[in-house]
This record gives sequence, structure tokens and C-alpha cells, in this order.
Amino acid sequence: MSESGDIVKFQRWLQSQLSEAESIEDPKEKKRRILRIDAALSETIFFRELLETIDNVIESPFVQRETPVRNNEKHELTPKQNNSLTCSKCNGEIDPELKFCLLCGEY
Repeated sequence: MSESGDIVKFQRWLQSQLSEAESIEDPKEKKRRILRIDAALSETIFFRELLETIDNVIESPFVQRETPVRNNEKHELTPKQNNSLTCSKCNGEIDPELKFCLLCGEY
């Protein structure tokens, strides 16, 4: 499983960061950094063990779809042809210059 290999690499990187954090001189910064790395390591180990346990029981959250989720086709809008000066929707007046109803916006 390639995800597991990446997780192992990430875990090793965190462990190397933990070793480097030991050399931080400022005690507050050193403690803060070590706590953050310890928490990240703990979650990484938990996630890796979870993946090993469930293996193929659930689908990977990192799935690539073959087809797009959204349909990107552009639909062209065509205005309704109406020769009268009265709106067919609300019976309001259609402005002859603007060619849409001033009350409801229908064109």
C-alpha cells in the first residue's frame, strides 16, 4: 500500500524533527516544539495502525475520479420572443428600449 509507505516516511521525518528539537536552547520553545511533534507522531502512528487494521474494509479517502464531479457544459440562454408590450408573466408593461418587464424582469 503506497499510502502506508508515505505515512512511514512522514513518521520518520517527524522522528528526525523530534531529535532536532532536543537541541533548541530556549526551554519554552523546546517544550512547545516537542509537544507538537509528539502529538503529530501519536496521530501518525494511530492512523498508520488504523490503515493496517482495516486494510481494504473501507475505501481510501484519496480517490481520484475518472469523470468530473461537476458538468462544465455551458448552456446558452435564449430570450423568449414576445412582440407585445405586455409581460406574459405578470401583465406589466415591457419597456420597448430595454425589452424587459419593469415589474418582474421577464424579457
